[in-house]
Amino acid sequence: MRLKTLLLSGGLLCSSLAWAQDGKVLKGKIDMKTLMNDTSTTWFYKGVNSYQPNDNMLNYIKTNRANFNMVVVMGTWDETSREVVPALYKVMITGGSPDEQIVMFAADQKLQSDAPVDYKVKKLPTIIVFKDGKEEGRIVGTPKESIEADLSRILLSSSKKEKDTKEKE
Repeated sequence: MRLKTLLLSGGLLCSSLAWAQDGKVLKGKIDMKTLMNDTSTTWFYKGVNSYQPNDNMLNYIKTNRANFNMVVVMGTWDETSREVVPALYKVMITGGSPDEQIVMFAADQKLQSDAPVDYKVKKLPTIIVFKDGKEEGRIVGTPKESIEADLSRILLSSSKKEKDTKEKE
């Protein structure tokens, strides 16, 4: 009986230590530097370095990068966020977009992020693309194709809407 209790206690201790080391939950406004430099977010640095974006989509984003901003709500504890957010930053970095184009909020397990506005986030990560302060589209959870393809699709759709509006005037 004592052996079982000892083994169970030791197992719980090891698992809680592993969680504490790898499962730090950040909440509130954060930036790329926070994710790059925090010892609990080594997954971010590894993800940025290993992601290889599609060059054609990347070129489209490069051409249109000045036209949009993004709000990202993610969870440092969330596995999908740990895959998607580093890929997004790799796309933005190689696309020549400044870090200022992305405002990022870390959410806890209850999806509370302390964001100043209610972005109606129901799933993490949520990437909201804005043009002139107006929401143009979202990438929610895992991208349909890839982060750069989904982002390009939103930008293309936004450009078509703008073109159609100008033609009607």
